[in-house]
Formats: sequence, C-alpha cells, structure tokens
Amino acid sequence: MNRAGLRAQPAGQRSSAPGGPGQAARRRGRGRRPGLGQPVVLAYLAALLLFGAVSAYSPGFAEPGHIRTLLVVAAFTGLAALGQTMVIIGGGIDLSVPWTLNCAAMLVTALCSSRDLPLLWAMPVILLGGALVGLVNGLGVTRLLVPPIVMTLAMNVVLQGVLLITTEGFPAPPAPRALSYLASGRLGPVPVLLLIWAALAALVVCVERLTVFGRELYATGSSRTVALLAGVPVNRTIVITYVLSGMGAALAGMLLAGYSEQAFLGMGDPYLFTSIAAVAIGGASILGGSGSYLGTIAGALVLTVLTGLLPVFRLDIGALQIIYGGVILATVALGSPRLGAWLNRARGPAAVPEPDADAIANP
Repeated sequence: MNRAGLRAQPAGQRSSAPGGPGQAARRRGRGRRPGLGQPVVLAYLAALLLFGAVSAYSPGFAEPGHIRTLLVVAAFTGLAALGQTMVIIGGGIDLSVPWTLNCAAMLVTALCSSRDLPLLWAMPVILLGGALVGLVNGLGVTRLLVPPIVMTLAMNVVLQGVLLITTEGFPAPPAPRALSYLASGRLGPVPVLLLIWAALAALVVCVERLTVFGRELYATGSSRTVALLAGVPVNRTIVITYVLSGMGAALAGMLLAGYSEQAFLGMGDPYLFTSIAAVAIGGASILGGSGSYLGTIAGALVLTVLTGLLPVFRLDIGALQIIYGGVILATVALGSPRLGAWLNRARGPAAVPEPDADAIANP
C-alpha cells in the first residue's frame, strides 16, 4: 500500500487483502486512536480526587492563588513532556530531556545578559539547538540502530559535560524581564504561561488527531514492521518525534529560567522522570502505539498535586521518587505482551457465535 492510500483513508479503514498487512495494522491499532479514552478520563478523575482530598485536609490548598501556582508548575512538566509524548507513542524514549532543558536555560540567560532585545534572536536559535539535539538522537536511533535508552542517555551525559566545561560551575546572569513575564506574568487573572501551554497543547492534539503524521506516528508505535509494509516512512517519523522532543525541552528550559529568574546547573534533573511519568499516568503505553497529549496533561496535573502533598503531609522528596518509579514500572508491566497473554488465558476462550441457519440456507 502506498502512502497516498494512507492519507486518503483513516486508520482502521484501509482496504487490503484478507490477512494482509492492512488487516494486521487494523488489528494492532484497534482502540489506539487518540482522544478521551478510558485511561485519559481516569487520569483526570485521579487529579480531581487527589485535589479534593488534599483540599479537604488543607483548605488553603484550594485557594485561587494556589491553584494558579499549581497550574503553572504543571505547565512546565507538560511542556517538558510535550515531545516526550510523541517519542513514547512512536515506541521510543528520550532521556536527554533534563540537560537539553538545562542547556537552553543557561544559554538564554548567557546570550541575553539580562537584556530583553536579544530574546528576539536568542530564543529561535536555542529552539534550533534543541531541534539539533533531537536530530542527532533520532539519527542515532534510526541510522546507527542505537537503542533509544542508550542514545538519549549518552546525549544527556554529553550535554551535561559540555555545560560543566563551558560554565565552569559559575552561575548565569539573571533572566531578562521579558522572559520572566512570559513565565510568571499574567493577562488579567490568567498566567501567560498557561496561555502558551494551552496553545501548544491544542496544536499537538490537532497533529495527533487530524494529520497524516499523527496516523503514521501511531502506526509506527504499534508495529514498525506493519507500518513499513503499509508505506509509512518509519525512520522519518521517529526522527521528527525526537526533534520535537528537543524543541519542547528547550522551550521549557527557557521559560523555567524566566520563572526562576536565573538558570543554574541541575535545574532540569527533576524532569527526567516527571516527563515520562506524566505520559504514563495519562494512559500511554511505554512500549508505544497508544496515548495522547490530552492524557499527558492529566498526568502533569496528577504529578503536580502529588508534589503538593509533600509539605501538607510532611513527606520527604524520596516518597515522590518512589511514586514516579512505581508508576513507570506499573505501566511497563501492564503493556507487557506476556501479561496480556496471561490475562487472555485467565479470561478463558472467547465465545464463538453460532452460524446463522438462514444465511447458510440462503447465501
């Protein structure tokens, strides 16, 4: 099947010979279209229940000012996980997010030297730098056939070393005031950062649901072999996801520098697992082929409320790390083919419908 046919017909409705690659793709992709599926709804319900429970215990948790703060914190996780969502849907993972984010934060403050005007060229240049990091990751995975975990973790370490050598551990200049406004300013009662996040979220959801690239992405994550047989440009699709992940991490880093009003080494480390856990909590399979950015938004909200539990219940940060690790392990286990086969055996054989006598008598 050629690529034109993939454009012309929506996923799950492509014509093919019985038992051919198109039918296999339909079987593998069934129920994997993005949208408000059951896991996404459950993730939003979990965020609401957690918020309600904590608010009942600590009434100040539900004050409008604190809700705005929670949403802004969730926005940083959501932005860091924006490209990560697409990478994971495509069957990969990006562990270079933390130091891509950190490099962007340090660069934007160093290049601008607390001045607003250089932001006009510094921000596009840094976004291109994030795209370059993603391009190297994508080419390493697709051309050199390096496993995604190894490739992106190595890139993360390289970026960390480059930043340590170039800065020599010295702090960066304060962030420009315009950048601080984008990260912590408000238009009326609404934080500017939430408007940026909402616009990008709408764009990503439209890409997932309405474009050929979105269908190719889900096909690639479901089965690369079947996607290749269907004419999907698998390697190009994977490279694009890593490029988007690099750009998303770079944007999050610049905005985080504006929010903190200064960049510092290690500021991206918390986003190593939060960017993955948000995608997993939102219903995506770590093994690829399912999920959506709507779910990632819910995951970011859940993680932010969980972070708010620490001071309320006087918990240590280690408790949050345990939760992150547990969530990732649980989602990987639930997506395991062996677990799926075991659950199918536990359910027993499917009922076979009896043949229709009238249809047999009058074909």
